[in-house]
Amino acid sequence: MRLIQLGVGLVILVYVAYCLITQKVWIRKVFAWRTRDEYPKVFMMNIIGGTLIAIWLIARPLLTN
Repeated sequence: MRLIQLGVGLVILVYVAYCLITQKVWIRKVFAWRTRDEYPKVFMMNIIGGTLIAIWLIARPLLTN
């Protein structure tokens, strides 16, 4: 279970890094990548939420027995 949590956390961090580098975010509504300027709130929610979830998924198995 720990490996799965670590793996999912790393995948989310890779997605967040990709979004930050390309300044794009995946929008399900239009089923396509859109720029940060087109959807600024969604972009920021993805970056902040994704980072927090990834940190939680990675830190939790490392801090608990």
